[in-house]
Amino acid sequence: MVENNGNGKVSKYTIMYEETPVVLFDRKADTVTVYESKYLPFAFRNLNPIRPVDAFEWITNRIDNAQRTYMNMVYIARKVGRDRDKMIKDSSGISFTDNFWIKTSDTNHTWSELNSLRDKSRELSLYALTGKMDNPVELLKGHTSLFTTKGFFTKAIIGKNLVKLREDAVLEYPAYLFGKQIGISVAKCELDGDFVNIELFTNDEVSLVHAAELKRYFDTDDEIYNEFVKMGRKDITEQIERMYIFNYLIGNPDMHDENTGVLYDAKTFEFISLAPCYDHNIAFNEHFMGVSHATKGRSSLLTLDDWSKRFIKNHDDIVNKINNVDFGEIKKYIPKERFVEFQARIKELLK
Repeated sequence: MVENNGNGKVSKYTIMYEETPVVLFDRKADTVTVYESKYLPFAFRNLNPIRPVDAFEWITNRIDNAQRTYMNMVYIARKVGRDRDKMIKDSSGISFTDNFWIKTSDTNHTWSELNSLRDKSRELSLYALTGKMDNPVELLKGHTSLFTTKGFFTKAIIGKNLVKLREDAVLEYPAYLFGKQIGISVAKCELDGDFVNIELFTNDEVSLVHAAELKRYFDTDDEIYNEFVKMGRKDITEQIERMYIFNYLIGNPDMHDENTGVLYDAKTFEFISLAPCYDHNIAFNEHFMGVSHATKGRSSLLTLDDWSKRFIKNHDDIVNKINNVDFGEIKKYIPKERFVEFQARIKELLK
């Protein structure tokens, strides 16, 4: 539940997993109560005890996208402004990536209602994408995952797709075409007029935990690759190797810890596989030097060129498929100079 203290701020938050209360954070008393440990978010799973600062950080990070274009307009349209408590009350902290949410005492929502009405306002989604609206009343309908959907470029959930503007994200498409041809698991992508549709790979049964949260789970500054080596999960480590190779080849400096993650069973919390590669807005980067952005959380720069040269020898199928790639459709969407650099990276890695 959520209660207000005298100054109107929320003092108690309950982190929910579907219909089950999991963690109560009493901000005023500065205490945490665990109701159901088997449904704890990964960030809490190896913490004993869970400190108030841990709970507050999870709740704060749940809604953290004020920098994205048009989000201020969305906040105003939803009548929450920049007040995080109002954002939580309005959205209940729902996300398309998992089945957690934040309970509020003054809304009486259930998981079934939140899930069935999530992102049903197409008008709100288009407003978040373009900043244009036809019917302001429609912007207030249903529940939205916009507040928990992170990233710099405009985006929204429409149907079963994460939708971006073509002018921002057209490079998602050639990245997908290339990955598909060389046998890399990449989120399915298609061009749709002024938009780019990226098919969701999460649902009620399969959730995503980002690498940033997994590093807190493993209590490490290291890459999650090495943690899965320790676990003996060769299936996942091989998938990570392929992800590194792919992101190096397409010149993607944006492969940080919020743009990679692992899929898990939403009921048992068992790891299933690495998530498909996603978020390639700025792939085929000009003068790419083989290094990804500094990742969020506690990680450092990731030298994709070094990792790829180390791992390519383990994946002969990628080498064989690269030699037979049809670049005809791919090169239509990549500036000429960047395509030349793309080809040079391929030659460098395969020599």
